[in-house]
Amino acid sequence: MILRTVLALALVLPVRAALFDIPTANRALLDGHPEDFFMYVDRDFEGQKSQPWEGGQFGFVRGPIRTADGVVCLTLHEGIDIKPLSRDASGNPLDEVCAAADGRVVHVSPEAGASNYGKYVVIEHLIEGSPIYTLYAHLSSVEVAPDQTVRQGEPLGKLGFTGFGIDRARAHVHFEIAVLLSRNFEGWHLANFPGNPNKHGLFNGLNLSGTDPAAILKAAASDPGFRLSSHIRSQDPVFKLTLPNSPNLTLLRDYPWLVPAGEIANPTSWTISFTGTGFPIGAVASQKPVAEPEVSWIKETREPYSRITRGLVGGSAGGPKLTSAGQRFAGLLTAPSAPR
Repeated sequence: MILRTVLALALVLPVRAALFDIPTANRALLDGHPEDFFMYVDRDFEGQKSQPWEGGQFGFVRGPIRTADGVVCLTLHEGIDIKPLSRDASGNPLDEVCAAADGRVVHVSPEAGASNYGKYVVIEHLIEGSPIYTLYAHLSSVEVAPDQTVRQGEPLGKLGFTGFGIDRARAHVHFEIAVLLSRNFEGWHLANFPGNPNKHGLFNGLNLSGTDPAAILKAAASDPGFRLSSHIRSQDPVFKLTLPNSPNLTLLRDYPWLVPAGEIANPTSWTISFTGTGFPIGAVASQKPVAEPEVSWIKETREPYSRITRGLVGGSAGGPKLTSAGQRFAGLLTAPSAPR
């Protein structure tokens, strides 16, 4: 009798969905077959052509060079590329791309040539009180509109190959999970890229800093108690920047869980930890007076600083300093709002 009651409840009670789900029907990532999940890249290295699926993963997986320690990749891929499962007779993909979690559509770019992303959609999700963003790129068509509320699994459009450098054979959806670096992106973009119109507002790829979606998808699928904030804070830092405290530092207002409990509310400066891709994973209050952002720590390895920080930090061993790209990056974090 007890067993029958338990089984009946199991049939009636809803199964808790993962915090984030894979945005297509391709489940090979969760089945232990990454080669069937990630779309390959066409590679021609040292005269040898190949199609490694590893190039569809997140991280430094592209742009190989040979070093004294072997072959390393220098180019960051800030998302994952998911293969289609079905195609029509002409080879066009038929897969639907769906919302990875409940949220609100905040940006739709319907113009295929407006960015390297082609036609893409950005959804805002409120998770643990903070805005988290998912991005779905290279779509062939879009079926949602800005400010539309979507549920997990609801179709957003069709997988495709719009954007730069993709052909029909390599059709895929490029998927990101990201945080917003600054609420003041427009003014920063205008100051740093005059004459280059920003067609994407806050949701320009330069303002969305991504972490590995595959790691989150796998963790969320296997752990009903998965917490995104804990996952982010558990990542290893590669460099730290100390920045003057400023009301323009919207990153810490949007993601207060980056700061340990008990930190003073209005310090002289903040020291923010980043992964090697420039993704923020923590912040602590500092009483050090700094006039401008500076590198306060970096992980020492045999690799040049620029190679482990996607070019944000340079300098010689023992003397790390921000490159021009790093100065722009740090400037975005404390950028003032655009003048009205």
